Amino acid sequence: MTRRPRVSSPRTGSQKWLIDDDGIIDPIAIDIAAAGTRPVQLTPTERRLAAAVILARGGTPQQVARRLHMAHHNAAALCADLTRGEAA
Repeated sequence: MTRRPRVSSPRTGSQKWLIDDDGIIDPIAIDIAAAGTRPVQLTPTERRLAAAVILARGGTPQQVARRLHMAHHNAAALCADLTRGEAA
């Protein structure tokens, strides 16, 4: 599977890191993003899985935000949602 070419946001000119969900989970993209090896575009499902991997490896919401190119507030909310499931 090939990733879509880089798309710039019309407002900011920045990289579009979140791409539309295509129903395919790319485990290599998830591993690359979770390890912080290099920036990679992810679907919402892949982003959630990558965040779970980062947290499972002892990562923090700050690391999730940095590695997955998310606002800290959004990363903190995602991490809280993922860890809420563990407590149940």
